[in-house]
Amino acid sequence: MTRASVQERPHYLARLWDELGRMGGEHDAFIKVIIVERIAKAVVLIALATGLLFAGRSGLLTRWADYAQQQLNLSAGDSLFEQILFRLLAYIGHFGHLTTLAIVAVAYAFLEGTEGVGLAMRRRWAEYLTVVATGFLIPYEAYEVIHHVTLFKVGALLLNVAVVGYLAYRKRLFVGV
Repeated sequence: MTRASVQERPHYLARLWDELGRMGGEHDAFIKVIIVERIAKAVVLIALATGLLFAGRSGLLTRWADYAQQQLNLSAGDSLFEQILFRLLAYIGHFGHLTTLAIVAVAYAFLEGTEGVGLAMRRRWAEYLTVVATGFLIPYEAYEVIHHVTLFKVGALLLNVAVVGYLAYRKRLFVGV
């Protein structure tokens, strides 16, 4: 066999780019649940951020935000990551605590919305994004469940483990790229 007759395999990055650009298969019921969950979460986060920015100065919404912050363990104080994030945002823009929470909520809503819309459009990159972004937060969620158990946190952890496991295994995301 001569070298010209051997077809060279495309470079890894070219194969990865091609894989990310192709459409995934048909939606099954669990993918539809993931899509609805991601888009609903994005809408709720945008509403929360809007409330924090525009109506957050009133007593009722501030108490509700404090309660949600305590339930989701978003208060700066325990985690080094949270302390750095809040100090960085406060230093850069001199933002107050509620404004900082609103900015983080909008950024997270953008991520969740991107995942949901990408999955709805059956894009392979959205499957990868969902697995990586969700999988990145699972250790933090497990830590939170261990230290501050609430029904909401346990449910969120179980749902996210199911999403990552399903997409990574069933959709064969990290095989053969």
